[in-house]
Amino acid sequence: MELRDLRTFITVVRECSFSKAAVQLGYSQAAVTIQIRQLEDELGIRLFDRLGRQIQLTNRGRLFFDHVQCILDELAEAQDSVKEDTELTGSLTVGTIDSLCSYLFPRIIGRYHELYPRVTLTVLPDTPSVLLDALNKNELDIVYLLDMKRTDPLWVKVLDEPEEAVFVTSSQHPLAQKPSPGLDEVLASQFILTEKEASYRRILDLTLNKSGREIHPFLQTRNTDLIITLLEQNRGVSFLPRLILEDRIASGVFSVLDVPGVAVKVWRQVFYRRNKWVTREMNAFFDLVRSSSLRPYADADISGLSYKGTAPIL
Repeated sequence: MELRDLRTFITVVRECSFSKAAVQLGYSQAAVTIQIRQLEDELGIRLFDRLGRQIQLTNRGRLFFDHVQCILDELAEAQDSVKEDTELTGSLTVGTIDSLCSYLFPRIIGRYHELYPRVTLTVLPDTPSVLLDALNKNELDIVYLLDMKRTDPLWVKVLDEPEEAVFVTSSQHPLAQKPSPGLDEVLASQFILTEKEASYRRILDLTLNKSGREIHPFLQTRNTDLIITLLEQNRGVSFLPRLILEDRIASGVFSVLDVPGVAVKVWRQVFYRRNKWVTREMNAFFDLVRSSSLRPYADADISGLSYKGTAPIL
């Protein structure tokens, strides 16, 4: 049984497609088909059910997948164990939400690349539900969220830090001139929000529902940059994590609305999948994000940071 065939099998499962796996691996589709057929012949079982252009694992295929994933993780661990004194040269795939990708990750990724220039980084932005599903499928090494507190027996958490979420406007907005506008007055304003069910928007909706209130934005978007731009143009009110706004608040561009009785927390959380082999590249990332808050407006001294290993929050 060839390792090449096992890696091809894992890729087909993750891509749910022979053709996509071929593109990912740089093989022809015929080569992928032959490798899977060789595995099936050697095992004496059918790994996939083919339903037209759709494929899905058989019951025995799922069992085989779990064992193959463990084998490849053990192999990666063995290879990594003999590289402890060498420069990091592997790869790292991190999933995060759009707002962190735009306002926090440039600092994190910039510093990581300075420290470990030979590591290949991939950052994939999406919604928390999509990212965590990809984590469970071992399609991501790490997920970095800004969301309500999340736990699951399948995950190990290595960062769990509270952040304030606030109502915010341009400093030119009429509400910004009031010391403590009421919640109903704020909710009557033109709102620009992230999509419903997405991250901190969901937290806002749940908070308002407790008092029988709802919010009806004139615009919903996943793109936080668009929200920020419209706020700068004094187009309305939004609800966002303070950490992505701090530079504009400090410069007087934005004003945080002090709404009595409303105090909402979101949580910066970093996860990896339990039972996953934690590579040196992953541990280096964990050390970096836990070394300081690494906010866009922070100026922490992390010049002496190097990979040492990280204990998770269990």
